[in-house]
Amino acid sequence: MREHFRERAAEYNAVVFDSRQPSRALCGDVSAVSGTFDLVYLDPPYAPPRDDNCYIKRYHFLEGLSMYWRGQSIMEHTKTKKLAKRYTPFSYKRTVVQALRETFKQFEGATIVLSYSSNAVPDAQTIEAVLREVKSVVEVRK
Repeated sequence: MREHFRERAAEYNAVVFDSRQPSRALCGDVSAVSGTFDLVYLDPPYAPPRDDNCYIKRYHFLEGLSMYWRGQSIMEHTKTKKLAKRYTPFSYKRTVVQALRETFKQFEGATIVLSYSSNAVPDAQTIEAVLREVKSVVEVRK
C-alpha cells in the first residue's frame, strides 16, 4: 500500500502547475456554492442501482483523505472504517435527475466537466439530455 500510494502521489503531483491565475478548489454541498466560474468539475455521488455501489461506501477513503477526515463521522465498527452516509439528493433514484438539473442550471455560465459512473443511475443518455437543457454543446468522452 505504501509503494502504491507513493507512485500515485508522484503521478498526481506531476500534473500540478502554477498558472499564475487566481483559482480555488471547493469541496462541499454544491447548492451552497456561489460565484462565477470558468470551469466547474463535478463528481456527484450518483444513485447506485444497488446499495453496494454507494459512492460513500466505495470512495470513503478518498473522501476522508480529501478533507483530512475533518468533520467526518467514521464508522468504527466497519472493517475498512467507512464514513457514515450523509443525505444528498444525488444518492437517490427519485431525486438525482432534479438535483443534476439544478446543479447544471447553477453553473450554466461555466464549462462543466462531469465525472460519470457507467453503472449508476441515471444512465448516460439521461444525464446528457439534462445537460443539453442548459448547454448547446455537449461532448461525451468515455
